[in-house]
Amino acid sequence: MPKSPSTHPETARDDIALYGRDATRSIIDVVPAKARRGPAWVDVYRRLESGQTVCEQERLYPFFFVPDAKLLEGTDPHSFKARRLRGDAFHRQVVVFDTWDAYWNGLRIAERRLKQTEAAVESIYRIPSPAQQYLTQTGRTLFKGMDFDDLHRLQLDIEVIGSGGFPNASRPADEVIIVAMSDNRGWQQTLHSLESDEPTLLREMLQVIAERDPDVIEGHNIYNFDLTYLRDRCARFGIPFSLGRDGSEPRTFDSSIRFAERSIDYTAFEITGRHVVDTMFQVMSYDVFKRDLPGYGLKVAARYFGFAPENRTYVEGDKIPQVWRDDPHHLIRYAADDVIETERLARHLSGSTFYLTQMLPMPYGQVARVGPAAKIEALFVREYLRQRQSFPRAEWGSQSVGGYTDVFVTGVVGPIVYADVESLYPSIMLNYGIEPQGDALGLFANLLRRLTDLRFAAKDAMRATTDAEERSSLDARQSSYKILVNSFYGNLGFGHAAFNDFAEADRVAHVGQDLLRQIIALVRSDGGRVIEVDTDGVLFEPPSGIAGEAEERAYVDTLSERMPNGINVGFDGRFARMLSYKKKNYVLMSYDGSLKYKGSSLVSRSSERFGRDFLRKAVPLLLEHDIAGLHALYLAYRDKIQARDWTSASAFSKTETLKESLATYDRLVKEGKRARAASYELARLRAEHTGIAPRPGDRISYYVAGSDARASAHESARLADEWDPEAPDENVVYYLRRLDEFARKFEPFFSETDFKLVFSPEDLFGFSPEGIRILEHERTPNLAEDESVPF
Repeated sequence: MPKSPSTHPETARDDIALYGRDATRSIIDVVPAKARRGPAWVDVYRRLESGQTVCEQERLYPFFFVPDAKLLEGTDPHSFKARRLRGDAFHRQVVVFDTWDAYWNGLRIAERRLKQTEAAVESIYRIPSPAQQYLTQTGRTLFKGMDFDDLHRLQLDIEVIGSGGFPNASRPADEVIIVAMSDNRGWQQTLHSLESDEPTLLREMLQVIAERDPDVIEGHNIYNFDLTYLRDRCARFGIPFSLGRDGSEPRTFDSSIRFAERSIDYTAFEITGRHVVDTMFQVMSYDVFKRDLPGYGLKVAARYFGFAPENRTYVEGDKIPQVWRDDPHHLIRYAADDVIETERLARHLSGSTFYLTQMLPMPYGQVARVGPAAKIEALFVREYLRQRQSFPRAEWGSQSVGGYTDVFVTGVVGPIVYADVESLYPSIMLNYGIEPQGDALGLFANLLRRLTDLRFAAKDAMRATTDAEERSSLDARQSSYKILVNSFYGNLGFGHAAFNDFAEADRVAHVGQDLLRQIIALVRSDGGRVIEVDTDGVLFEPPSGIAGEAEERAYVDTLSERMPNGINVGFDGRFARMLSYKKKNYVLMSYDGSLKYKGSSLVSRSSERFGRDFLRKAVPLLLEHDIAGLHALYLAYRDKIQARDWTSASAFSKTETLKESLATYDRLVKEGKRARAASYELARLRAEHTGIAPRPGDRISYYVAGSDARASAHESARLADEWDPEAPDENVVYYLRRLDEFARKFEPFFSETDFKLVFSPEDLFGFSPEGIRILEHERTPNLAEDESVPF
């Protein structure tokens, strides 16, 4: 049940800008009411002290911001009210409507007038989500007074038989055969079609979800697979996909989410009274900062975090139809383990999103999927509306200065100390008075300082408590504060943010570069050797005489003491060895032998699995200077390829996701804007065979067949599920060439002659590692102080 108000900082009166002005507790969800005519309403789902969830209707007054209400001339003057906001910032009037009809009519007229004057439609600032409008307007947020475990979270995973390649819900034979479910209250149930048909299975699943009545539905890749597939199969049988708390079907829309350089398109689901959380997105978000996850799949992530159940059941994806025929209960156990891992991942990664939702005027599922800039802007716009203050529009332009990254030594080096500036960019912004010019209320600095203080207080409380549950809750809170704190800098340099300021963003980056140069200069003057600098930290070999963790920590403290006031250098780790490869690409080996990878240049997730396995086995051998072992590993993989020693095609196949339609692909190829790709050519063949057109988001697994040494993938590719272990036809020469391409990743670490000895099958006189050295390459970039740094 929700805890007492005293245990929750969101009830403090001085945190209105952070938590909103309305302290109403235990709101579970806000959704627009279905009435299309008359006044606008929202349904507010709220948890009572008894544990019952009730739905209450509340008025919503749709609104948007404009520079001048004259844009609405021609609109019925009785259908809206315009209020002039204080100040002279661009968005200086808020326009409020009684009904959605009036809102959309006013918006159309304003946009048409802007187009007639050749002004940008971006001159109108509107919040698309009705729920976010309501929460912004009222100052309410979800989950106030609650802890994470108060949410009822249900996990969902389905297993499907694919009749040709990756399962396609449009194909009649690609049935849902298992639906596994669990929740955070200890319940678990696995439904299957061993003794029933698929429609019965789907209806039973919907009935169970309605009876369990969860607040949240969680799944791994649940947007682009499980929910989309279930929706399409229900439609096939005329079964209403009634997942809503009110029995309604979900609203769906195309969306995208970005994780650093990676962008994911997906189908978003909004379920009345419930939230959807995709743990795959949470894993990818986690990896933006860690950069050492070997993959984003459920099993890989569960193993990485140590969440795999004891005696976990595994089944290769392409083996599911066969296992279902031969040993269906083995597959049922596999699905049951999937939801156990999903729950553990969600419990570990969702807490910060939960506590962010207590601050932000957004539903939980929206908080989980929007970027950091949208979170910061939502806080600002809510407070500017509350104080009736005008605010700026996004500034045109771009940031010209980035973080400082460089590599000074490549090769195998060590021992290594990692020292980083604690909260580098937030510290710079607070200590150098950096804030966007358009922030008339001074929210930027005040919120940044308050969030920093709250985070430190939560971390202090974590250290003080001995209660594991309380520590976990506090850790999730401090993580939510950290997410927002780290978003302020990104908001300054984001082109679509209303409160952006590229000059100030550049100033932050300039100062950050200078501080890192200061650390580098100090380490070098003390006799240490700097290996790499990476945005907010420096990896270096400590000066002579510094040995052991205690002395290394003490040395980092001396670095901190010599930095400007407010800038703290922290000890972020010590490592026995480091494989320095490229900028932002390296491998760190701890003293216990465990490895931490940064970057994807060395081991790319898009490579064939045998190649990834080869590289991950080769790296520790290189770190240990085991040249004989490296040569033996190379020969073992050559033998494996030549002997066709595979249990399934997944070891040497590639899986690619179609990003565009076949028509778009063909047009781009014709225009010379892209090369032919095996995945699209195979998708075309499969469509001709099945009559079902491929769609963006479909995944194609393929391998290269034949014996032509000059084979190209798009001409010789076969679908992975067509590979027959009894009559293997993979192109041995092609895959030997791929092995050599993987081996060439290590070319910079050897002389040309030594490299050919290590990674060559020619062994006429017996291979000897004697005299073979791993090379180091040093470079000394210009570290002169940048005279343009604006202090």
